[in-house]
Amino acid sequence: MQFSTSIGEQPKLNQTWWQKFKSQPHQLFFTSAIFFAILIMFLTFLSLLGKSSSEFSLIHGYGLNFGVFTNAFLGFLITVIPKFNGSSIIDENQYVKAWIVFQVGIVMGLFLNAPFGKILVSFTMFYFVYIFYKKIKEGKSLEKNDSIYINSVFALGAALLFLDSLVTTNLSVLIFYAFLLTTVFLVALRMIPAFYFAYTKIQPWQRPSYIKPVSVSLFILTGIFAQFEITLTLKLISFISLLFFGYVLYKLNLYKKTPAILSILTFSLLWLELGFVSLFIESFFELQSFKLSFHIFALGFITSLLIGFGSRVVLGHAVPAQTIQADKITKFLFIFTQIIVITRALASVLFISESPAFMGFLHLSSTLWILLFIIWTFRYGRILLRF
Repeated sequence: MQFSTSIGEQPKLNQTWWQKFKSQPHQLFFTSAIFFAILIMFLTFLSLLGKSSSEFSLIHGYGLNFGVFTNAFLGFLITVIPKFNGSSIIDENQYVKAWIVFQVGIVMGLFLNAPFGKILVSFTMFYFVYIFYKKIKEGKSLEKNDSIYINSVFALGAALLFLDSLVTTNLSVLIFYAFLLTTVFLVALRMIPAFYFAYTKIQPWQRPSYIKPVSVSLFILTGIFAQFEITLTLKLISFISLLFFGYVLYKLNLYKKTPAILSILTFSLLWLELGFVSLFIESFFELQSFKLSFHIFALGFITSLLIGFGSRVVLGHAVPAQTIQADKITKFLFIFTQIIVITRALASVLFISESPAFMGFLHLSSTLWILLFIIWTFRYGRILLRF
């Protein structure tokens, strides 16, 4: 069975390349995300080698949070928010110029003027919050709760980035947990069970109304305590989180055999639980782990979902239409992502054990990340770029 979020675009004659490329928002934002995924990690690699004068936290934190992950999921949200709510699609004239401004803000924040670049990106995000709000309001769907939560968290991310531009403290950890991780979880909670039960025909879990507010609260509190290193409360909130999200994953019951394009998504959810287990162990024993749990969340959970969602969205919106299935390359990409997670985790384990080999594994994980997105581009670039 195939699953799609496609709006059913048909090929149009006599279109220029630019007209085809900008006709679907995911094409613009996904392309930018792939570009920054390679560029940012290359700059990170140079920084690790001591061959870059750029501020590491700016390049690695701001660059990945917004240049890669927010770019990618924003392209996805522009596509699915109207579908979630039964409203009209978001027109080209509402997202193309905003896409340009967003990329200018990323580049400016990385290389020219960090505060002004961050302000530009945050204002662009607020603009999309307004667009999403209008689509939610005009939609005919009776169930808008998911969209309201997602849009509210997106607004929180914009506000936190604006605050980050005004203060001297780097808020990338808080932004990651309170905005990025929360947004990705809410999207996954909406999409993956729907895909899964459409295939299996098994009656889905009727999630209690408290699941979303408790989830959002736990992510935000985790971000606050991790950002400001409030150890005692971080121990408590990470323990509560591992119990709560373990319960949610258990009740979702998503682990029967399904096609690979769906299994990629369901398997990715397990990394969320492992991330909180790791965070609790790190905080309980007060380990200097070189952000092990942070990278389990970022690589295991978010990047795995990025590969899974990204691949299926590109196929689902391809012109002409393509079958939505995971071929050998896509399966390899997912396995390769898990190798990157393990490699980065080993770097932290070696750091904890005070082995000098940890730096070699950091270099290796950075190199593998770059290869991951080069291979993904080799497989999906032609479809994405409309060549």
